[in-house]
Amino acid sequence: MKIKTIALLVSSASAMMVSSQATQIGGALNFSSIIGKEVALTGGPTFLTATGLDFPAGPNAAVDGATGDFVGEIGKTATFSDFTFGAAQTPVWTLTDGHFSFDLTAGSIKVAGAHYLIVDGVGIAHDLLTGLDDTEGSFTFTTQGSSVKRLKLSWSATDQVDDPAVPDSGPTAILLGAGLLGLGVFASRKSMVR
Repeated sequence: MKIKTIALLVSSASAMMVSSQATQIGGALNFSSIIGKEVALTGGPTFLTATGLDFPAGPNAAVDGATGDFVGEIGKTATFSDFTFGAAQTPVWTLTDGHFSFDLTAGSIKVAGAHYLIVDGVGIAHDLLTGLDDTEGSFTFTTQGSSVKRLKLSWSATDQVDDPAVPDSGPTAILLGAGLLGLGVFASRKSMVR
């Protein structure tokens, strides 16, 4: 009788559990330079010697692709801020409509050759309008061509914020425990019958 009461309480508790999960940002944004608003290198005249990027006054980027929570931003614009490779930049970009921004954390990696530049890093995406939680994401900036022949460069950037896995807040463990308890009751009944 006591075992049935415990099993009933455990299953009732698992049925009443309400999980309060954070709603994080998910999706990707693709940016490209706006004609006449190309980026310039700082700290050196070539991709190999540059130490940062100097963006003109914004808006200076077009949103030309988006997925997930960002899909409503396609066709809109953003303002990128100047940044130094490896340093934090808060924000590195903000959408012109004020909906999302992205802070680049320190430690971005620069990969450069004679005709290309890649800056790869991580940071935090912020939803400034609808209340989605701040979410970790990645940042990739690329440009190519001859940096020596041009003072300003066209470019593209992508930010990816993965949909987080939904954590289990305990109901699975409770249900597993209740199942094991039920098996124990069944086994003890079977042994009593013998």
